[in-house]
Amino acid sequence: MQQENKYLVKATNISKIYNHQPVLSDINLEVKKGDRIGIVGPNGSGKTTLCEILAQLRRPSSGQALKEYGVRIGMQLQESKYPKGTTAYDILNLYLKTYKLYLEPEIILNYLTTLNVKELMNKDISKLSGGQQQRINILLALIINPDLIILDELATGLDLESKERIYELLSQFLGNQEKGLIIISHNMDEIQNFCDTLIFMMNGVIQKISNVQEIVREFGTVEKFVKEKFKEYQIQPTNISNNNLNQEVSNDKWAKQWKKYVDKNKK
Repeated sequence: MQQENKYLVKATNISKIYNHQPVLSDINLEVKKGDRIGIVGPNGSGKTTLCEILAQLRRPSSGQALKEYGVRIGMQLQESKYPKGTTAYDILNLYLKTYKLYLEPEIILNYLTTLNVKELMNKDISKLSGGQQQRINILLALIINPDLIILDELATGLDLESKERIYELLSQFLGNQEKGLIIISHNMDEIQNFCDTLIFMMNGVIQKISNVQEIVREFGTVEKFVKEKFKEYQIQPTNISNNNLNQEVSNDKWAKQWKKYVDKNKK
């Protein structure tokens, strides 16, 4: 088998259950060198959980998630919690030492300058804004020079200038044709500009895998295609009778307390 056909990560019959609720159901996915994959779907469809399992950050409830030997994965998490008092430099040093990256200071400073985070590095990372932490998370994902980079809502909380800088860095990273990319995004322009394959997820299941170029030829834009898919797979609202609703309200502790408050203040 030729080297380019080997996978970076692979999910086989992956399922995940949280608190007795299924989050992923029987997912099969193989990510190879050079793949550029965008994952879209409504909130709660299992996108982030799937990527965390692929990145070996979570274990599946059943099935198997494999990473090819030696493959380095950089994942920018949408939300990260850091210990109070820890600076961004502390986290950066930890990453560099863990991955045994003996990068010259000039290379590191170039990342800091491009991402506009140099002035943030000595500050308590837990006190930075969401957008500032986002830039630090992207720095950590890129600085290890991963074979596969996973980006979860890349542009969330970022201003226009920061987005442009990050898109430029990402384009440079993807200049290496062997690098793999997975983007979770509600920004369809990101999918269209950076991805070759689009995965549409709903209710913890991969509903459809499509070629981005074919989508653009048929629908004009990825955004139009995704809107059509949302309509096609949209879950119909449950019909609740007034009797059932009244019974639910009368049995709910919070509802009873709020009703007393409303009645008291209406007098």
